[in-house]
Amino acid sequence: YDMFQLPTPRFAPFTAAGYFVAHSEFLREVPFDPFLPWIFMGEEIIMSTRLWTAGYDIFSPSQNVVGHIYVRRHKPKFWESVHRAFTFGVHNPLQAMILNRIKYQLGYPEAAKDMLKPKSLLTAVEQYSMGTARPLELYLKLVGLDMVTKQVSYTEWCETGKVPPGFEEFAHLYDKK
Repeated sequence: YDMFQLPTPRFAPFTAAGYFVAHSEFLREVPFDPFLPWIFMGEEIIMSTRLWTAGYDIFSPSQNVVGHIYVRRHKPKFWESVHRAFTFGVHNPLQAMILNRIKYQLGYPEAAKDMLKPKSLLTAVEQYSMGTARPLELYLKLVGLDMVTKQVSYTEWCETGKVPPGFEEFAHLYDKK
């Protein structure tokens, strides 16, 4: 439970696929990528980067309003639906292949265009890639991710509840607890 309720939502580094609230109009600018079937690990980072580079800011709620039990023993899991649709054992290889599309968009060196197979992984990728309002590099720095070195750096603004760098005009909203 929340120890206290904040008066205003705070900036957040990432969207959460399990709790995503926005007016549907955003889908015109940042549509979901239909070439990422059954993606489970990676959908949040690619959606976060695409939204942020398209000019959208990401916030977390001022109090917890929903939750879920992530580990549900003896209950079907998302990835098991792939086994039901195809054959057992297809999910992990399928997801590993599809993740290369996301890695390409995020700038992982090992997912450069000339290194990807099959080439069809990049079908219509320009339609479902980064926005043009803000650079990807600025977002990655803001959230402390380095795709080349695979390093995650400490993001003080997020860890301590401060306003993120570049958004100081909203600092007055962070003074109240």
